[in-house]
Amino acid sequence: MIEIGTPLLPDNLDRLFQISSFVDSKLPSPRKPVAALNFNLFEIVPDPKYKDNGGRMRIIPTARQLSIYTFTLNLVAKASKEDRELIFLKNYPRVRSYRDLKRMYLDEASHETLRQKYYRALGNLCVIVNTEGIKEYLK
Repeated sequence: MIEIGTPLLPDNLDRLFQISSFVDSKLPSPRKPVAALNFNLFEIVPDPKYKDNGGRMRIIPTARQLSIYTFTLNLVAKASKEDRELIFLKNYPRVRSYRDLKRMYLDEASHETLRQKYYRALGNLCVIVNTEGIKEYLK
């Protein structure tokens, strides 16, 4: 079980959403290919003369990060539709700035208005978690 400070504050919840966004970017996609591709059917052995030593390192989320990811998904399900939409646009598939959100929202006045709405949504979620208890969402 992860250790989350109580009472949960909007700044802490925002950090948890940032961790959740990182985990979401590292998870495999849910779609699988319909049919095997040609290069998967035949075994291709690379020439040892051209061995690549400097490949990219694969980053795997830790158990704590995965539990934060499930916690935030369970928590967002309790939010209202407008709050849920704003939280998902801000954090998934990557964390966006408020100015990026301003470009996505055509009817909003400024990035400061979006920031206030975002923190109001986080505050509403914090009230829900602090009244019901954190253990309810850590399943």
